[in-house]
Amino acid sequence: MLKNDNTKKKVILQSLLVAALITAIIAVYFLYSSSKAEYDSVNKSAIAMGTIVTAKTYGENTGPENEIIINSVKQLDELISWRQEGSLVDRLNKTNFVNSSSLADIVNVCNKVSKDSGGAFDLTVGSLSNLWAIGTENEKLPNDDEIANALKKVGYKSLKVNGAEVSCKKGQFIDLGAVGKGYACDMIKTYLEDSELKGAVVSVGGSILAYGKRNKAGDKWRIAVRDPRDEKSYIGTVKINEGFVSTSGDYEKYFEKDGKRYHHLLDPRTGYPAQNGLISVTVVCDSGILSDALSTACFVLGKEKGAELAEKYGAGAIFIDENKNITTVGDVDFERASK
Repeated sequence: MLKNDNTKKKVILQSLLVAALITAIIAVYFLYSSSKAEYDSVNKSAIAMGTIVTAKTYGENTGPENEIIINSVKQLDELISWRQEGSLVDRLNKTNFVNSSSLADIVNVCNKVSKDSGGAFDLTVGSLSNLWAIGTENEKLPNDDEIANALKKVGYKSLKVNGAEVSCKKGQFIDLGAVGKGYACDMIKTYLEDSELKGAVVSVGGSILAYGKRNKAGDKWRIAVRDPRDEKSYIGTVKINEGFVSTSGDYEKYFEKDGKRYHHLLDPRTGYPAQNGLISVTVVCDSGILSDALSTACFVLGKEKGAELAEKYGAGAIFIDENKNITTVGDVDFERASK
């Protein structure tokens, strides 16, 4: 039985990583395409944070920077993943208290998004995520009582910050999965600002950082937005000078039962996957952690309220509904792919 369980885990992991790799390739295809590639570039990919991390740097002698970027993502994962024994979040979940200025900064940003979204985004959703376990070999459709019990442990107002001290209510389970990749992009940008690189584009799963210039002409970066219903194609392209792009979609992790799709983007207010007609939301802004948090919050809120939230933060957003109708909000340069 143990052998069969291990085999199943490997198959699931391989499937998730293959899907992530395809998504990463689509997302960065246009980023790397250029007829004016005067700058030398080096490309490197690796697995970190349970996804594909791809770094392409522009300038002279860029190879070492790629290694540093990818290693920094791995180190961050060891620091903030609840799955890592002894990490900040693991300690917070076990003791309900941790002293960390970096974690305090993350929680402050996220709690503000939680408040502004009316609880549609919530770092304390871990008890629900673990109950559904979507994307793992333990995924299931919980019953109403199980969801009601899990909801008792959800509530961002109990996740508090006092200086560098972070605390939560006993029994709460904190999960930074919704913002970890975006925060990693923020961290990488800080490193790049002290480097001599001309430019770089880094993809950490569904979160992307475009930094500096990709050629002497200063052409915009072009980021492809995946077709939510076709993992091998894209639905359009975002053009930006610099910044962060994050996408949340119902295709990332899901299972189907009786013809209904149950995805991993749970509504912390109801305990169930958000059902509002959306299948993908992409957010463009000048902060990695915000682009990540807002893409999730906007997805859960739905198009109308999600648009209001994006505008409140001065972010651009692209909403795709189940009929593949596309709505853009804010200052976002998006071009739909030709059919």
